[in-house]
Amino acid sequence: MRTVKLREISELKTGPFGTQFSANEYILEGTPVINVKNIGYGDIITTGLDYVGIDTLERLADHKLREGDIVFGRKGSVDRHCLITKGQDGWMQGSDCIRVRFTDSFVLPDFVSYYLLTDAVKAKINNSAVGSTMASLNTDILGDIEINLPSHEEQSKIAATLSAIDRKIRNNNCINDYLVA
Repeated sequence: MRTVKLREISELKTGPFGTQFSANEYILEGTPVINVKNIGYGDIITTGLDYVGIDTLERLADHKLREGDIVFGRKGSVDRHCLITKGQDGWMQGSDCIRVRFTDSFVLPDFVSYYLLTDAVKAKINNSAVGSTMASLNTDILGDIEINLPSHEEQSKIAATLSAIDRKIRNNNCINDYLVA
């Protein structure tokens, strides 16, 4: 097991803002944009997605998401993040977000995503956030988060086990919803 800071195993990048991108560039259909409102605890909230056209996406290609990226919101509930899956590959990172892209092939994004959901890490993020009115996160704070990395094989086993549990929970929730209806 080795302990690393998030900045040592990844590249952290804030979303486009200011003169780079404005809300009037959103369109009714196109490429989805993950904004703070779309970030859950490890997953994406697809209701209320915004969209951009191909011209905007290509102009802001540095903010195009890839499978395995992790996206945090920079404001509000800063301990939330989502893991980008194959289905969201090519979507765009929103303005008030920070993207974590792993640069170390030893690291499994699924494992790190689950690790970032632990109470200890969420507390560390919340306690480190700045701002008197609304919690704010930046790349320095996020980059300082320490990750305990077991072997690649252990990361894989842990992520697979937790993923199986998540699937069972989702299935049970669907069954419960059906029975209530």
